[in-house]
Amino acid sequence: MMTTAAPRTMPGLSRTARHRIRVAAITLVVLAAWEVLGRFGLVAGGALPAPSAILEAWWADWEEYPRHILATVGTAAAGFAIGNGVAIVIAIATQLVPAIDRLIRPLVVVLFCLPVVVAAPILGIAFDDPWPKIALAVLLVFFPTLIATQVGLRGAPGDAVSVVRSAGGGALRALFLVRLRAAVPEILSGLQISAPAAVLGAILGEFIGGRWGLGIYLVGSISSGNPAIIWAIGLTATALSAILYGVLGLVRLWYGSTEKLLTLDLPSTRRVAGSALRKALERVGWLIAGLAVLIGAWYAFIASTGLPVTLMNSPTEVFNTLVTSDRAPELRAELGEAFLSSLSPAVIGSAAGILFAFVLATLFATFPSIGASAMPFAFISQTVPLVALAPLIALAFGRGPATVVAVTVSVTFFPSLVTIMQGLAGAPSGPLDVLRSVNAGRFAVLSKVVVPNAVPHLLASVRLAVPRALTGVLIAEQLITGTGLGGLLSQARGYLDYRLMWAIAVVVAVFSLIVYGLAQLAEDGVLKRRR
Repeated sequence: MMTTAAPRTMPGLSRTARHRIRVAAITLVVLAAWEVLGRFGLVAGGALPAPSAILEAWWADWEEYPRHILATVGTAAAGFAIGNGVAIVIAIATQLVPAIDRLIRPLVVVLFCLPVVVAAPILGIAFDDPWPKIALAVLLVFFPTLIATQVGLRGAPGDAVSVVRSAGGGALRALFLVRLRAAVPEILSGLQISAPAAVLGAILGEFIGGRWGLGIYLVGSISSGNPAIIWAIGLTATALSAILYGVLGLVRLWYGSTEKLLTLDLPSTRRVAGSALRKALERVGWLIAGLAVLIGAWYAFIASTGLPVTLMNSPTEVFNTLVTSDRAPELRAELGEAFLSSLSPAVIGSAAGILFAFVLATLFATFPSIGASAMPFAFISQTVPLVALAPLIALAFGRGPATVVAVTVSVTFFPSLVTIMQGLAGAPSGPLDVLRSVNAGRFAVLSKVVVPNAVPHLLASVRLAVPRALTGVLIAEQLITGTGLGGLLSQARGYLDYRLMWAIAVVVAVFSLIVYGLAQLAEDGVLKRRR
């Protein structure tokens, strides 16, 4: 963590005590401002209730919460354990055999960006309770931890890896002696990103049906029209996420940051004989192989579940819908118009989300008290379902493109924030000590050591954000504006037109694969220049 000398504004108190006092003061000021705004209905016509009103609503129904909380915690814990366990194992496999990463990349990106409105009914029919809920939690937690673990394994100290290799050790020995130990901070940051994702996945899964769970409780409470009740349920979910996030943060502090050298053991970027043409052909070959794995997994899922094609379209059905059917030209035109309507908010929202995350991460690294006070509020955007936040966002930004961008920012910024914060916190101690010895200012420390060290994490945050950008747009368009692909998806859902729903899902998947591939190319180029 980057720190600089500061005047002793509270003499006689330890540094930790001063930090805690500042955190408490900032938190109380924010809560007091929230209370005033909510109590007098100054924000969004009362859609944002006061904290005291939320607490009153929670206390009035406190007997209802334990069973719902236990059900959600059980589902979230199962999804968290399964999703993260699989992600870490696959990340290790891709480090040892890089070809695996290229083969499964399209599959994991598509699973990560698959719209919930398409996935939920399929999982609900294909599996018995509680597996559909667990599966949704797994889908939301898997990808961030996979990316974080890959960044950690890739960023192992180059000199240490070289020592193992010079002693006759192979990739497996370097993995256990160096890479895994060096990757622990990044793995923990991935787990922290997964904490709110697991709870949100469990809640979204509970929308499918059942008796107990915060998601079911939320759906049943919407008809009351009382924002305080809805926010009480949402903030209960936020508290569950914050507890797990905090525990993982304590583990990170206990483990301690791994000191890294300025040189990273990056993947080989040697020039391939045969110039750029051969490299381009090689990329195309891997892309075709990856798409074959994706399509094969798609058919395998259909065969294993026995779902009817009316619900679970195969690649053949989707091709017929978009290309060979009588309705195909009209449908392509409709999809193209909707996609263009959704594209601009997706691009602007993802860029704004990453920039917002970088600014916040830098601010939190420079002023830890602000970070400790603000992080609980950042959880709200990740765990309070948008059915609670939608009225607030709509009244604050209107029902136009600004609202869609705002929702997209809320969907994309948190994973980027945690990832960049890990990069800023992992700056090597040697250069930091040198700058401190000459009384360098905060800006000098940031620009010369801290931010350059976080470049791989910043690039990884782009890969986390861009596949979800269009998904964020879909959510906003479904709940608020009724335009673009989200509005079209709502119409398809209302008519139970699964062919159209799958066509939209394929458009989202293709877009996500393209932008992810571009982000990967940009990351490879930047890391190549850093070698």
